[in-house]
Amino acid sequence: MAATDRIARQIRGTSRMFPTDALFWYAEEAAPAFRPLVAALMMLDRPPDPDRLRATLQRWTIVVPRLQQRVVEMPLSLGLPEWEDDPYFDLDYHAREVVLPEPATDRHLLDFCGAVFATPLDHLRPLWEAYLIEGLEGNRAACFFKIHHAVIDGVGSVAAIEALTQAHRAEPVRVPRCAPRRPPRPASTRLLRLGRDLVGNAAAGAGAAAGVALRAMTHPVEVADQAVRVARGLRGMAADLMSPGIHDPLADAATGVGRRLDALTLPLPRLRRIKAALGITLNDLVLVAVSGAVGRYHDRRRVHVDTLNCLVPMNLRQDSERDALGNRVGMLNIPLPVGERDPMRRIEAICRRTQAAKSDRRGAALPFLVQALAMAPSAVYRLFVSAITAKLNLICTNVPGPAQVRYSAGAKIEAVYPFAPVVVGVPLSIALMSYGDDYGIGIASDPAAIPDPTRLHEHLNAEIDALERCTAPRLHAAPAATKRRPRRAAP
Repeated sequence: MAATDRIARQIRGTSRMFPTDALFWYAEEAAPAFRPLVAALMMLDRPPDPDRLRATLQRWTIVVPRLQQRVVEMPLSLGLPEWEDDPYFDLDYHAREVVLPEPATDRHLLDFCGAVFATPLDHLRPLWEAYLIEGLEGNRAACFFKIHHAVIDGVGSVAAIEALTQAHRAEPVRVPRCAPRRPPRPASTRLLRLGRDLVGNAAAGAGAAAGVALRAMTHPVEVADQAVRVARGLRGMAADLMSPGIHDPLADAATGVGRRLDALTLPLPRLRRIKAALGITLNDLVLVAVSGAVGRYHDRRRVHVDTLNCLVPMNLRQDSERDALGNRVGMLNIPLPVGERDPMRRIEAICRRTQAAKSDRRGAALPFLVQALAMAPSAVYRLFVSAITAKLNLICTNVPGPAQVRYSAGAKIEAVYPFAPVVVGVPLSIALMSYGDDYGIGIASDPAAIPDPTRLHEHLNAEIDALERCTAPRLHAAPAATKRRPRRAAP
């Protein structure tokens, strides 16, 4: 069964927004400059066939009905918002074609995408936009997608990329019939549904409590261990929320309005060799390199900080939820030792902190806590979002992407760059996604706080080189073909 068909089956018949998704929906009101978007830039070797591309998007919106639905708030914000079919859905509004002045460089492309990324989505319409961008040097093209975080998270976006692309150039695109749209529900109907939801949730809660009590009698040790794990995770999350924030002088100039996007590519086999030689995970290697690069950048700006709090999303999806829409994600707050120049000491510090955060499962506590707030007023969600963002300095997210080369309407996808949001006080986000044998790195920054983000490119490469030198005796035996290749992304 295709990924999109599995998504469609999972969301048909559902209308109430999940609590974890509502966090991102309310985030914009809690922080007006926040753009809680998931974005991806796909670089193409040539312009795609326009008819096939439109058919691909049309099929996507049919098999994933959420893309034809808008968000409707409950009267007086008495409950979580609902999804309802947009009676005025217009594919041409969401799928747009742009031709940049030729010959456009990658820098021109990224500047255009940065302006699109900085613009909020229209909340009266389905929460996504797609851009086919032509006019690039070498007769290349690109596709830029942005989707509200309430619709999908980073791991879910990988399934979306696979659903939007094909395995070879000539693969046909078949558009199924579109189901009739449901008429909008009146406010009175939504209130009745809310009442039924309250009763249903109370009944489900009572049933769950009875089930836990019964299981506690039959499997007391297992239930006690589970209760201890949940309590430990909630305690760790509470400690993160109650800990004092760290002042980053660079964030003082942030406005939260502008967005600058940058992109670079690193060879995945090289990174895997380095992490294997160091005996650490790929995620920890990324955090070590990012920590060193951010520290170098602060030094260059003549600003010293020892530690910065980094939000690291944690994938909580089961194998069966790989293609699900919505957010199955936890959050880890990892203090990065950006003031530490010794790579080995930085590795030791970061591995110790990530292991501590994983051991008490504080990241997995987020959905549990948010679920407990399911019927709380929206103001509670907004306060919760404000409390989380107030503790952060930067965001780093790492997502495993498609392992095989993909095509878009006859055009080969040469690279994929993901982008995560920034907000006032958090002027930098670094997103990574593997694609084939490459690692696409997307850097989103607030230009008022970080006016020269190209330095971060240099510093990231320098940190990877430094980590490679730490493992030189083992890596020298590796084939030279896996050395870093030149990239075409803009400086």
